Amino acid sequence: MASSASTDSVVKAGYWIFGKDPIRPVADIASELFTHLYAGFAEVNANDGTVTIPEQYSDQFRTFTETVRVRSPQVKTLLSIGGEGSPISPVVEVADKRQTFITTSIALARNLGFDGLDLCWLYPNSSTDNPDNLTSLLQGWRTAAESLLLTATVFHHPVIEGNITFNYPIQAINEKLDWINVLAVNFYTPSNSPTKTGPVHAWRNPREQNKCGSEGIYNWINGIDPNPEKIETNKLVLGLPFFGYKWTLTNSDQRDFFADANTATLTSLAFRNIQADYININIAGRLVNDHDMFVASYWHHEVTWIGFDDKHSIATKVKEAIRGNNLGGYFAWDLAADDDNWTLSKAASNAWDNGINNPGSTTTITTVTTNTGSTITTTTTTTTTAVSRDGEITKTVLTDTTTVPVGAASGEEDINNDTQTSDQNTRSRTSTTTTTTTTTTSATTTTTTATSSSTSSVNICNIL
Repeated sequence: MASSASTDSVVKAGYWIFGKDPIRPVADIASELFTHLYAGFAEVNANDGTVTIPEQYSDQFRTFTETVRVRSPQVKTLLSIGGEGSPISPVVEVADKRQTFITTSIALARNLGFDGLDLCWLYPNSSTDNPDNLTSLLQGWRTAAESLLLTATVFHHPVIEGNITFNYPIQAINEKLDWINVLAVNFYTPSNSPTKTGPVHAWRNPREQNKCGSEGIYNWINGIDPNPEKIETNKLVLGLPFFGYKWTLTNSDQRDFFADANTATLTSLAFRNIQADYININIAGRLVNDHDMFVASYWHHEVTWIGFDDKHSIATKVKEAIRGNNLGGYFAWDLAADDDNWTLSKAASNAWDNGINNPGSTTTITTVTTNTGSTITTTTTTTTTAVSRDGEITKTVLTDTTTVPVGAASGEEDINNDTQTSDQNTRSRTSTTTTTTTTTTSATTTTTTATSSSTSSVNICNIL
């Protein structure tokens, strides 16, 4: 059973990670945009399982709940335990250590005024990691925690293929946790793709289906061999990444997803720094949004290429990925990376508030008109996407192309499409216009935007 503090409504959460760069005060958090806020990370002692807070941030942890409730008295707070590199594996495998973990974590959360606890195990990948041990931990945790919220931050897929094959214990998650935070991030990074750019945090990926968020969410919802158990959809909370990565292109004329690169920056870039250090100071740079194929964004200037999620990608993920699949909500990773205007946090919150519970059948009509000077070619692609109540997605695509001499078309005009579109190499005297219209059957609005087509084993890698 979940906690009595569990909410039946949306989870709009965010992580605040002490010690991250940029360093910002907790009082900066726009807590009115969130229902739940995480403070990370409490530390785990590998020798005995004791959970403590880092001494250098003790004051911030102790005042976290009080501080964020100044702007939003109703926001709930959770103490997150672990994070990358935390020695959780040796604690989970030993019964005595598990019990110490349970006892000390609960006492710590209550003493510090938190409403719940989060197990941020990134990720089970040791030869000794066993789903049965995790089940035992969750069972003991829930029994002792009583009314506290309990969550876990997990891999994007229910099965981890690393040094071992680890199957998350779905039944225990359904019964003992209030929800899980799914980190659907880092599908293409300088670590796992040093010579090619890519849709870093793609929601869809027709090129490599196993490297995107939708594939993982589908398998969490529908089950996968050898673990056919299904997670309850409202227990899935999808991660929204507030960071990206930078590559140096081999050829500045080839700058789409999967372009060749010869240098990559291994450390992540916070969204606020991408905005301040690149986008805002290089007016000749180009921001490209791909919402049709990948739901991802990138920015380039000369040979500099940065993949990340901007406010448009974030909003699309909330509307399509989260609300479209009836998930429990979203969480931001991490809040200090947002800019001073809370651009990404506002985009996510507004997208949820203005969204719909289930999109039903969504039809996207894309019309591409190309004027070569002598002929006009019009290609119309109609894509119908249906999302069932249990999260199953089906898609039908119909394409129609017509070509006529210039004189046969009336009222045509050349349009230079220089808004946020994919910048395929242009040809002289050739004008291409693309219009995408998306209509949702159960929605009350129809949107039309200018856009154009994009060229189109997940590694366990750093996310912090």
